[in-house]
Amino acid sequence: MTTEEHSGYIKSISAEDISNEFTDVTIVYTSEYNFIAKAQRYGRWYVLKGVNAHNSNNTLARQMLCKEFEILMQLQHPNVVQTQGLEQIEGLGPCIVMEYVDGKTMKESSLEPSEAIRILGEILQAVEYVHSLGIVHRDLKPHNIILTRTGRHVKLIDFGLADTDAFAMLKQQAGTARYMSPEQVETVQPDPRNDIYSIGVIMSEMPLPQNYQKVWSRCLLPADSRYQKIEDIRQAIAKLQSRKARMTRRAIVAAMAGVLALIVLLVWRVETLESELNRVARAETEAIAALHEQMKRTQLSQHIDTLTQWEYRWPDLTQRVMAVNQFCYDYTDRLDKRFTSGDRDQIRETMLTEWQQWQQDMMTLSTAKVAAKRRKRHKSQLGIQ
Repeated sequence: MTTEEHSGYIKSISAEDISNEFTDVTIVYTSEYNFIAKAQRYGRWYVLKGVNAHNSNNTLARQMLCKEFEILMQLQHPNVVQTQGLEQIEGLGPCIVMEYVDGKTMKESSLEPSEAIRILGEILQAVEYVHSLGIVHRDLKPHNIILTRTGRHVKLIDFGLADTDAFAMLKQQAGTARYMSPEQVETVQPDPRNDIYSIGVIMSEMPLPQNYQKVWSRCLLPADSRYQKIEDIRQAIAKLQSRKARMTRRAIVAAMAGVLALIVLLVWRVETLESELNRVARAETEAIAALHEQMKRTQLSQHIDTLTQWEYRWPDLTQRVMAVNQFCYDYTDRLDKRFTSGDRDQIRETMLTEWQQWQQDMMTLSTAKVAAKRRKRHKSQLGIQ
């Protein structure tokens, strides 16, 4: 049984059946010397960079393309566009074959402040890697930085103006006016500080925290005064982040201390309030006890029978009752300064209420005894035993 018969749909394919030609070729950008095209091969998209048709015989343009290819082939970094090779493409001539990056340039993208620091970090990693190979990009700008559609990660592209000391020829002034350093206008020698200046301009356009201005401002200083290498920028940013972290920790500690102090204050206030309430309650209990002692001293409770017999009422009974009333006022007036006037009024009211309740109870008892004696007298008059 053949493979075709066994699977029902898989056919035997030979190497001759697979075409290595590019299809669906579309020119997406054209400059003075070069073009950028998008094309498919083996079902995958690629980017092709070649020389314009009207410059096909231009030796300098071809040499610049080869120089760019030699530089690109040295680069293998996740944040740098990957190069597959230099191939002769039918109808296009020699082209650099690069990976197709699905995304948008930083110029076309709207950055969120929350992701700006991460994106800047990836830019610095890419440029630092390029510099470690002795290569200077010389045309860093938002147009040449792609943010991938998946994950919005950085891909550094367009090394057409990149240079290195390894090339003694094909030197030229290069850059984009807004992003190129002042010294690039005057010299053709590549200098990593050229890219550092460009990074400073890019940073100034990103929604970075305000304190990052100190970093990008130094990137824009004259060459000898700006950061000398990418590592210096990363260290300066690390210090900013460390300082921010310390300030955040201090703010958190201060906030926690404030909350703790507030809790302590609230607990103290609650305890103080409870203590105040307990103090008044204790004072009321002591005041009632003192009131009963005073009533005992007046011996009012010992003359219930006398109270029921109005003809035998003691002549100083009223004075005794008034003396107890006065005692309530004198007692609260003698309380120490811890008690406010409100506290004193409350304690006095408690004493007077207790005193009035006692009088009411005594009168109720007296009335009951009077009624009992009347019934007994009435039965006696009727001869009832």
